[in-house]
Amino acid sequence: MLPVEVLEASAKALLDFQGKGFGIAECSHRGKEFDGVLDEATQRCRKLLDIPESHDVLFLQGGATQLFSTIPMNFLSGPADYVVSGEWSKKATDAAKGAHGDKIRVIATSEATHFDRPPAGWTADPAAAYLHVCSNETVHGHRLAEWPGHPNLVVDASSEMMSRPHPVARTAIIYAGAQKNLGVAGTVLVIVRKELYDRIPKGVPKIFNFKALAEAKSCLNTPPTFGVYMLLETFRWMEQQGGLGAIEKRNAEKASLLYGAIDGSGGFYTGTVGDRSARSHMNVTFRLPSEELTDKLVKEAAGQGMVALKGYRTVGGIRASIYNAMPVEGCQALAELMKGFARANG
Repeated sequence: MLPVEVLEASAKALLDFQGKGFGIAECSHRGKEFDGVLDEATQRCRKLLDIPESHDVLFLQGGATQLFSTIPMNFLSGPADYVVSGEWSKKATDAAKGAHGDKIRVIATSEATHFDRPPAGWTADPAAAYLHVCSNETVHGHRLAEWPGHPNLVVDASSEMMSRPHPVARTAIIYAGAQKNLGVAGTVLVIVRKELYDRIPKGVPKIFNFKALAEAKSCLNTPPTFGVYMLLETFRWMEQQGGLGAIEKRNAEKASLLYGAIDGSGGFYTGTVGDRSARSHMNVTFRLPSEELTDKLVKEAAGQGMVALKGYRTVGGIRASIYNAMPVEGCQALAELMKGFARANG
């Protein structure tokens, strides 16, 4: 889901960029028009996240999944620690292990409890090449309320990027697929601490080399120009909302409406996250007493214009994704439907 203002502005620019008679997707990625877009997107991203000069901002392709492989390819100077908290952190770990074997250490996992919470009670090795975590597990509906500390913290923030302020200055790498909060699929935002470039082995292909990509301003090859433009419009919209602090407050209000409907249902709805303090503010997951009732709720919701509520294919249940662009009114409508449905079917 994207803000209407972003969609309208992007649609206009796709047809006619700044009254020039051609669209932004028709611009050369080496021309002054796109160069201006890239510079402004970078500047606004830095402002929103308070990114220090010690870090580069990259707009890449290949999806966040590609970074599961390219991050260790570039920066695995020794053993690295991984925390496995759900579907996506497990995939990141498996991808790294497939290429680097014993250098990848799983120091904590909640797989034994079906990923119903982030793992607790673990300690990473401060001497590890890096510590990798996923800050919000979309499938299982939980998040890291506070990002952990580590000298080289790597965070897959795909499903919560810019949903709240992030501690960029104390991270080594933050990466996020754009298709949750930032824009359209096909673009990845990466924030990387420059001092890490000294680790990159000489044999890393240039197209996967973070230093080479940074030196080329994300234009080593043709970047996703329209995708980057949509990021720019989203950054403008975020500023108009009051910045990430205001967005965080609104997201908390939205999540509270749905968790209130779950917790106040007398057990009709069951939240899937065992640790309530770790409940996601982006993906609200819960179950009904039966699959028949689940399907019935999904159908009734669709009849009222509320769609895409089916849980991830591997876990089932309900997943209400309430990313930044979802208005408070949308969560109010779903909460009221849930309350009425529970009364009628409980």
